[in-house]
Amino acid sequence: VEEADVAICEGRVAGLGRYQGRERIDLRGRYLAPGFIQGHVHLESSHLHPAQYARAVVPRGTATIVTDLHEVANVAGLPGMRYILNQSRRLPLELRVMVPSCVPATPAEQSGARLGVREVARALRWQGVVGLGEVMDFPGVLSGGEALEKVALARGKVIDGHAPGLSGPALNGYIAAGIGSDHETVSAAEGREKLRRGMYIMIREGSSEKNLEALLPLVNDTTFHRCLFVADDRSPHDLLHEGEMDAIIRKAISLGLPPIRALQMATINPATYFRLYELGAVAPGRRADLMVLSDLTSVKVEMVFSRGRLVAREGQALFPTPRPGPTPFACTVNMKPLSLESLRLPASRAHLPAIEVV
Repeated sequence: VEEADVAICEGRVAGLGRYQGRERIDLRGRYLAPGFIQGHVHLESSHLHPAQYARAVVPRGTATIVTDLHEVANVAGLPGMRYILNQSRRLPLELRVMVPSCVPATPAEQSGARLGVREVARALRWQGVVGLGEVMDFPGVLSGGEALEKVALARGKVIDGHAPGLSGPALNGYIAAGIGSDHETVSAAEGREKLRRGMYIMIREGSSEKNLEALLPLVNDTTFHRCLFVADDRSPHDLLHEGEMDAIIRKAISLGLPPIRALQMATINPATYFRLYELGAVAPGRRADLMVLSDLTSVKVEMVFSRGRLVAREGQALFPTPRPGPTPFACTVNMKPLSLESLRLPASRAHLPAIEVV
């Protein structure tokens, strides 16, 4: 924490020290911090149009999201991804995209689209794309299937993992392919092995999957720079009543994580991992995506600036909401007629496997 003036010019931080400017905002002892970077989220899981999603998260301090659009891609393929990107261009929320690596998620799905090697190669060249999204098909990576071809295409970019329970030689092979992170870790022992093998651990605290308490003990002076907070999926109810990154950080602080470290894990750490070197810090040359906090423990965001422009105050968005454009999603749910008889399950005394909710 440093006490200083922060000079902003043409949307970037010009310097810290003693400055005079055409416009001056006196923060009266409050804290200025870089905007949050949401390192792994499926925007479409919020059930919100990108503009409405921005209205929900920007006033709470989120400046950038890194999103894997595999759910949109499952339905509408590359045109669906293009729609999300185009609808986000005029918002004070930076959208960076990871190209979905597993569309469909399994060969048994009949969801409407398929992203093969050719489609992934095309999308990796788009502006705003930073890498390959969570590689769920870890058996395909280890067996040399199509999943490994997609990983090879993304060499030189960021490649996210999805490897629950992977350990030992299989984990070594998965990482050796070029995969740098995992957000599916659920235990400290699993996370410790992945950290020791060089991975970044995304500590997930979403609406359904909550791993923060189990994984927070992993964060120490040696490991913290390779740990970051993510939501993965956040429901509209939770966005409205609890928040997004601010809610995760508040909980981490309440569990004993020092506030400065918690802020680092939501700003400079994801900026470093995703190579977003103009973001994530209040420093000369960085983009002036900033937020004002009344204190460092409650994480109450009072003002938000995007490229140096005030875009939210006291939880209220100050930017217009663009009207949605023509959508490629109409008439995408198609199924043959369904009768009650087709849902009938004949009783049986046989023992059958069942899925249990954890």
